[in-house]
Amino acid sequence: HIMVIEIKRYRYSPYGVDGMVIINGRTICASVEHPHNYLPAGCYPVTLSTDKALRRRMPTLPQGATIRAGNGAFTLRDGSIIVGRQHIPGVVVRSGEEFGRLFERIEKNVKRKKGVVVVIT
Repeated sequence: HIMVIEIKRYRYSPYGVDGMVIINGRTICASVEHPHNYLPAGCYPVTLSTDKALRRRMPTLPQGATIRAGNGAFTLRDGSIIVGRQHIPGVVVRSGEEFGRLFERIEKNVKRKKGVVVVIT
């Protein structure tokens, strides 16, 4: 069945939009988005496409937004989402580690042709 990655936003601050990343009812990590340039709440299909700047495959949403590693939200474009461990409003830590784990799960589902969606609430 389809893999559903839920992003539950819970804090909007001048530093970013903080959320929780939930899969199968379990919170797996935190998310942070740009304080102004974030996607509208909704359901988005996820594909894997190669990011030219980063030279690696990234989980990508239709508008070009990506789920990625990072620290703070101000560098984000296109509604991209950073994952990691919640640190302070607008900042996550251990992002590379959390991103790696999430990427692996997404990649497995894509390889099995199961489909992956992000639901933002």
